[in-house]
Amino acid sequence: MLLASPLKICLFIPLFFLLLLPAKAQQSVNDSLELSLVRLDRDTSRINVLNQLSRNYFTKNPAKASAFGREALHLSDSLQYTAGKIWALRNLALTENSRGNLDQQMQLTLTALRIAESNFDDLLIGVLNNDIGNIYTELNSPREALPYLRTALNIRQKRNEHGEIGRTLNNIGSAYIALGLLDSAMLFLEKAEKIKLELQDHKSLAYTYENMGMIAMMQERMAEALHFHTLSLDYYKESQNLPGIAKASMNLAEVQIMHGNLKDAARNLGLADSSNAMLKNAKNEMIYYKVKYELDSAKKDYAAAFENYKAYSNRSFDYFNAEKGKQISRSQEKYEAEKKQRENIMLKKEQHMHLATIQQQKVLVMSAVALFLALLLITVMVYRLYKKQQDLYQELNNKTREVSSQNQIILEQNTTLENLNQVKDKIFSVISHDLRSPLAILEGLLFLLKDEKIDQQQFSKYTDELWRDVKNTAYMMDNMLQWASNQMKGIGVKPDDFDLTILLNKEFELLQTLAKQKDVVLSHHLEQSIMVYADPDMIKLVLRNLINNAIKFTPSGGEVSISAQVQKYRVEVTVKDNGMGIPVENQHRIFSNIYYSTTGTQNEKGCGLGLNLSKDFIERNHGQIWFESYPGAGSSFSFTIPRAEEPEHGPRTYSTMIVQDHPITGVHILRR
Repeated sequence: MLLASPLKICLFIPLFFLLLLPAKAQQSVNDSLELSLVRLDRDTSRINVLNQLSRNYFTKNPAKASAFGREALHLSDSLQYTAGKIWALRNLALTENSRGNLDQQMQLTLTALRIAESNFDDLLIGVLNNDIGNIYTELNSPREALPYLRTALNIRQKRNEHGEIGRTLNNIGSAYIALGLLDSAMLFLEKAEKIKLELQDHKSLAYTYENMGMIAMMQERMAEALHFHTLSLDYYKESQNLPGIAKASMNLAEVQIMHGNLKDAARNLGLADSSNAMLKNAKNEMIYYKVKYELDSAKKDYAAAFENYKAYSNRSFDYFNAEKGKQISRSQEKYEAEKKQRENIMLKKEQHMHLATIQQQKVLVMSAVALFLALLLITVMVYRLYKKQQDLYQELNNKTREVSSQNQIILEQNTTLENLNQVKDKIFSVISHDLRSPLAILEGLLFLLKDEKIDQQQFSKYTDELWRDVKNTAYMMDNMLQWASNQMKGIGVKPDDFDLTILLNKEFELLQTLAKQKDVVLSHHLEQSIMVYADPDMIKLVLRNLINNAIKFTPSGGEVSISAQVQKYRVEVTVKDNGMGIPVENQHRIFSNIYYSTTGTQNEKGCGLGLNLSKDFIERNHGQIWFESYPGAGSSFSFTIPRAEEPEHGPRTYSTMIVQDHPITGVHILRR
């Protein structure tokens, strides 16, 4: 390992006192440190300066902190400087935290902790245990956080690190807040406050007063909440802590709205918005729209409040799904690790059995050599031992086959469980995102209407959009229930003779209002009775999905038409539109097992199951389904189903055209 020169050591000594300096003085020191990098060689002193700069900048300029941390990590690896590598990993983890990337922060911190434990570095072990506890608290797993935080507290108390003891006490208080144990949380926070006030540690006091303000808000002590959040914001500004400024300004704005101080609340929300723009933190952005909705409601600007509520609702669902996806990913990683551990145990058992057998073989061979020199009696004994050895081999082979059979059964059970988990996860994903979104918008409108914060005329502006969302949600629910039933227990086909024209006319009655809302011309050209042999419920769902998709991806003023061609043994039905078409790069996903869904021309949503389910139903009824699509020129979906063997005599004629004009001119429905 390279040694630093006396000049470089002198340059690095002031780094330990940086946290005690005011923000302007810290910036001056940071500038000096950056200038000193020009004079430093690629050795441990340069690594120490890079790590200190990364630590100082992670709350002010995450991009700059990340660049210093990466250089320190690369240089530490090349010089095999373990302490520098650990600090670089920890600084990179803190940078990910400021951006809201908790999974990446956890991976980097765990890597650093493993290295610190292998080097028995108590200082770093305490720091990293404290960081992991904070990550678990932010991941809403406070019970998992507490063991790491208590380990960190014990190490810091043994080392008599007063400042770090105060920070860990604050973090334990955060975990108890997440558990809902507010009295216990306040006890630890008051201890932390006392230590930090004695040290005049304003930078760390900001976190403590933020937590105290949250407890006061939960207990509806708004005057105290206003006091604590004001102190927290002031101290975050003093230390130029961007993530802290974003959180504290939103907390303070929420309390000020409750006090009726709307002007100051708006100013603090503007500060939060500018901070979030730099951090790109999805969770903070979601909270911002929630508080903005509350502010606009207090101002009686209900149109703006409704738009902010929709923005908050969409971001909350996206954030929930992202966190859910990360949780599923962590569960899968845990499952794979446990699976590998079980396989390793099985392999070790087999190795022990083989070693025991080999050892036994050696004993037998040695005995055979010794006994070979004896008389016939000894030869007979050797033969008997040989037979016994063969029996042992046979028993071992039988056991091996039995273990292999059990492993196969376990693998099949795991495959079944994974399939069921996919069905469950897909259902939960659709319910949590696609089905909850229109219900959340409806809830927001009804809330405003119930409290007479929006009049009937304003409410009617949103009814068409709301009706369309609810209708699409009903269709998505049908598709999801059919798909889930098909996946878990299968759906039996119940074929029968029925008139395809009558079935289509009934579906027209259900879809005509949806087409009217988008000003789409909807028509079909089935002019006579067409008798087919299939399951009518399945064919009805296929028609509904194809027509609904055509309307969904056709812009206002477009056309959707349905035609049928009667052949000798089958009927070919085509649903054609002149809408937006399907991009070439996505056409391979249609009818595949990859759940593919995009929004329509008016942001209509789907669950990605309709076309896959339609393909399954058509094939179960001995038909085929295909499509042709050209981006910007529309799509044409066609399917075939068998004709009835003996069509009814006395043909009936049908011809229906439904035309939707511009909403100002009305709707004309022509039947023939």
